[in-house]
Amino acid sequence: MTTNDQKKISNGMSVCTGRSTGSCLPDTKDQQMTLAEEIPDGTEVSVSGTVEWVREKEKITAVCLRKNQVRYAGTILKESKLVVCIRPDQLKEQLNIGDKVIAEGEKESFDAARNPGNFDQKEYYRKQGIHVKVRADTLEKQSEKSLLYDRIKNEMWKWRKKLSGQLQTKMGSYYGGTMSAILLGEKSGLDEEMRKLYQKNGMGHLLAISGLHMSLIGMGLYSFLRKAGTSFFTAGMAGSSFLLLYTGMTGNGIASQRAWIMFAMRMGAEITGREYDALTGLAAAAVWICLRQPLYLTDAGFLLSFGAILGIILIEPVYAGEKAEKEKKEREKKPVFLKGLSASFAVNTVLMGPVLWFYYEIPVYSVILNLVVIPLLPVAMGAGLLGLGILRFSERAGGGCLNLCKAILWIYDRIGELAARLPVSRWVTGKPPLYLLVIYYGLILWICIWFYRLKERRTEKEQRKTKSRERWMGVPGILLVCLSVLLPGSCWLMHQVQGQVTVTVLDVGQGDGICIRMPGGKNCLIDGGSSDVSSVGAYRIEPYLLYCGIRNIDYAFVSHGDEDHISGIRELLEDQRLGIGIRTLVLPAEEYWDEKLKELAVLAAENGTRIAEIHAGEQVVDGTGEQKMSLRCIGPEMGLSESGNAASMVLQAEYGNFSMLLTGDVEGAGEKQLVKSGRLGKCRILKAAHHGSKNSGTEEFLDAVEPQIVLISAGRGNRYGHPHEETLERLKSRNCQVYSTQQCGAVTIQSDGKKLFFSRKCGGGGSD
Repeated sequence: MTTNDQKKISNGMSVCTGRSTGSCLPDTKDQQMTLAEEIPDGTEVSVSGTVEWVREKEKITAVCLRKNQVRYAGTILKESKLVVCIRPDQLKEQLNIGDKVIAEGEKESFDAARNPGNFDQKEYYRKQGIHVKVRADTLEKQSEKSLLYDRIKNEMWKWRKKLSGQLQTKMGSYYGGTMSAILLGEKSGLDEEMRKLYQKNGMGHLLAISGLHMSLIGMGLYSFLRKAGTSFFTAGMAGSSFLLLYTGMTGNGIASQRAWIMFAMRMGAEITGREYDALTGLAAAAVWICLRQPLYLTDAGFLLSFGAILGIILIEPVYAGEKAEKEKKEREKKPVFLKGLSASFAVNTVLMGPVLWFYYEIPVYSVILNLVVIPLLPVAMGAGLLGLGILRFSERAGGGCLNLCKAILWIYDRIGELAARLPVSRWVTGKPPLYLLVIYYGLILWICIWFYRLKERRTEKEQRKTKSRERWMGVPGILLVCLSVLLPGSCWLMHQVQGQVTVTVLDVGQGDGICIRMPGGKNCLIDGGSSDVSSVGAYRIEPYLLYCGIRNIDYAFVSHGDEDHISGIRELLEDQRLGIGIRTLVLPAEEYWDEKLKELAVLAAENGTRIAEIHAGEQVVDGTGEQKMSLRCIGPEMGLSESGNAASMVLQAEYGNFSMLLTGDVEGAGEKQLVKSGRLGKCRILKAAHHGSKNSGTEEFLDAVEPQIVLISAGRGNRYGHPHEETLERLKSRNCQVYSTQQCGAVTIQSDGKKLFFSRKCGGGGSD
């Protein structure tokens, strides 16, 4: 087996580094940031800077500082922006935007995605110009003097917190948190289950300050002032100014910036008596945002916000069958439902690519759902703003308005729950390859060009001479509908057609989580848990499965009842309606069940998952003939005197020349029993038992298995010292290639039964 990015370290373990370095020239901003990043993690540093923003959560307060000086080991480095994380109980004073502060603590790096499909924290902050963070022990104010801009920004931040608190007090934490997100962009109080319900049904845009929210507020205020008799100039300036303040108060997101620029240009056109061109306004907003940060071109929020407006401008006329300028008036007379339907189809056509690229699934009924929920949004926002406005004058009147908001949010919840129960409410497609998206948008562009050329050619003279030309006007819309189905369909097929075995050892921190995709199409999960990563199912396992186009797990094997092997599977079982379904939960023989396994079995039964036991000698088979793959249980034997790690379920996967041993946490007496049983055969690939502990992988055991490749799942900087130096030395002496999730992130091995190909999330790959 060959690799291209490995290096030998002192203990002999072969690992991938997955890290790139660049040159450092002291004169540039980027190199100064690179210098700060090169400070080793865990280094004690002192940071002084100015507060840019503060985000308060239950367990942590994140403070962004700008114009920083970083001091360590007698060296002073400059860093434009960084984030200081501190526990709320360690903050002695209330922080304000613009405060000069000094913090002391350990430097940490942001995490890149450790598994395919996972959230990339490093890239997220990179787009904001933030490259490092400090885990602070202390944070103190040096000065409260600030610029006028900071004081205005601070007052808006305080108003946002105050209004959010009022909403949650009057409406309750559940509905108040939802309304805070809709009106103020404050998402800290959102109920996680509710958030997921909205996202999975294509209603998630309601919970973010989008162009829709901005347009409703801006145009609402403008229309009100015009009807009240104010001039174009006064109404336009008042609407633009209010919207600018609102944008600042709600977080100054990409969609908000886009909406404000387009609104301001529209008002400028109204005031000067010129015709407003939406496409020009959209282009101006894109140029302004990308000049400030070019990386936003790859941001989900940017693509979704601009794509939605582009769809309405360019694609909606295609679906509406708009043929000539004089026929626009006839179109205006169409029912609102039909106009909304064509707009919804247009938006979904354009956004299909980003949705699949970033979220790996499609909410099938979102087009219809949004026709119901969007018309109610102006009512909810208007009642919310009015309620907050009159609350200080009349508790009763203000409370009545907010109760109307609660009623609308209740309707949203019921609609979402009903949609989630419908058959095929979600189509999990997996992530599409880039070339497929290029083809998709290339065809959309060609269809649009064809449509608009047909529209231009259709003069009154041509209409009289050629009647067939009118029929062609509806064809582009039909083609766009077909494309909108073909893209996710093609993506889904690409992920479903295997013809090979794919094994991925996920980076779940200190724990185990192994996904096996069999050549016949069955999907298996071997353990899934962590002792140092919270919500490992939601944030590490589920995103990877969606990335691969997996909606259901056919068999979820649990080796034993330790938390670092079952916590993620428990999460999946609790959320099968909106998450990943588990058809069969496979447990060891019942005599080895501890309380945790018993509780897991009860949970599975409550959520409609079949429960099965597997004993030594039994197997799961997928495929037939040359495509046949077996996953055979070889331990523990019945009547083993020990329990716990020693009684871990041990599985052996075989497919042609591919063979892999999956050992759970088996060690000690369990390993000896396996050797004596006679079922333990030679396996080319070994998943090291118990995260590479000292008592696993004995000489006798390795003699029986003779592995060439060893995969170790262990958390970075874990307190157990896994993998142990003695275990690594034993593997080194046998010339085993060792890959650890600590260094490599997720490790994937694919095989057609003859050759192997492996890849790592943090580094390249190789074949054999």
